[in-house]
Amino acid sequence: MCSLLTGLILGACDDNPTKVGMTIQSPDDLLTVYTDTFQMTASTVKLDSIFAKTTTCMLGEMYDPVYGTIKSDFLCQFYCEEGFQFSEIPHDGKIDSIDLFISYMYNSLGGLIAYGDTIAPMQVSVFPIDRPLKRAFYTNEDPEIYCDMNDPLGTSTYTVYDMTVADSIRNLSNYYPNIRVKLPIELGQKFYDETINNPSSFASQRAFNDFFPGVYITNTFGSGNLILTSGEYISIRISYTYTKQGSEGQDSLVYGSQWFYSSKDVFQINRFKNSQIDRLLEENPTHTYIKSPAGVCTKLVIPTTEISKKLDIQDRFINNFVLNLKYLPADEWDYAYAPPSYLLLLPEDSVTSFFESASVENNITSYISYMNSDGSYSYSSAYATPSGYSSYTRTYAFGNISRLLETHIKNSPDSDLRVLVLPVYREYQESNSSYYTSGITHTLTPSGLKIRTDEELMKIVILSSKFENKK
Repeated sequence: MCSLLTGLILGACDDNPTKVGMTIQSPDDLLTVYTDTFQMTASTVKLDSIFAKTTTCMLGEMYDPVYGTIKSDFLCQFYCEEGFQFSEIPHDGKIDSIDLFISYMYNSLGGLIAYGDTIAPMQVSVFPIDRPLKRAFYTNEDPEIYCDMNDPLGTSTYTVYDMTVADSIRNLSNYYPNIRVKLPIELGQKFYDETINNPSSFASQRAFNDFFPGVYITNTFGSGNLILTSGEYISIRISYTYTKQGSEGQDSLVYGSQWFYSSKDVFQINRFKNSQIDRLLEENPTHTYIKSPAGVCTKLVIPTTEISKKLDIQDRFINNFVLNLKYLPADEWDYAYAPPSYLLLLPEDSVTSFFESASVENNITSYISYMNSDGSYSYSSAYATPSGYSSYTRTYAFGNISRLLETHIKNSPDSDLRVLVLPVYREYQESNSSYYTSGITHTLTPSGLKIRTDEELMKIVILSSKFENKK
């Protein structure tokens, strides 16, 4: 499904090596340039779990008629300051209430950072974690390992766009919409009593995690949207009143509260559960699929065993192998998935190590897509605008990936090159109008793509050269 342009060869090539030009290097040597054409294959493969060492998380459930249903939820702990105590003594030693807040944000254009129908009715439930939470960064962890799913701490119905909030409040710069879940007052009382009766439970983060292992937050009713949030926007508030002496000596009851936040200092486990995606894995003559978060991706098989037979790399230099992937238009419905911002090209057996080691593309064994502002591809991502594809030509370009081909043939001459095309999020830094990758992670937001696999687009054209002695 990829259109492979050499920039030098515009016409069709047959299966035989073709000399396309020669340059005199010395009186005794000639450099002959060849083109060879091969056929690449593509398929859709399952990607049911991804590495997600992040505090970013999504909550909700959303159905797409093409890509199926995605459900996202998470388990999280809460940060506790070492030696924590209540700042005031609650009146009669009693707690008034305890609530969990899930806040989310507006983007710079004033739109909710949410996907799907933001007025669809939803319900969230909060379950207590009742055993130690292990650090896990893959998104297929089973929450039932850690929770009693028969006894929620609390539930709340909500719409992502809260129509009960006045515009005068919604337009404030410090307004953050949130979902509020009332928790049992006994839990708040337990927190306070523990600070009095067993303060060692707050002596360290580990001790606090033993006392309160955390919660599992999940959608239990409704489908239609996903919200994007982050650990630092997940909080627990314990409310109480306390006695305060006024300036004239009289006592009055004053409202107080204590907050606990989830953060990067504690464990968070994201989970994505995809349904109805088996049909995406079926062989399709026109396209393959890419879907995030997790779900499916596209696998390309480049026939390097056949290539190495024709191109002896000890004898020839592989100069150019430009890889472009073209995609079909998105489906026309209100909440259709948009294309992912970037695609990453990796050998199939290096995906785990790439993300676990927080690598970036090296343009040898890993390549990220990039485009110029006019939709043309560039030979270096540093000189391209910070965009991963062209919506004009519906193309993701990877440039010249000949070093990947050459490396694989040298290291594994007896096996074909299998690469995965993955949707990713790219962080970059700008310097002198150039853009350099500073981080690459799996895409955690909904996106979908149909990669075209027309026979003509699956042809790969390799440009190589060879020194030949003049006779």
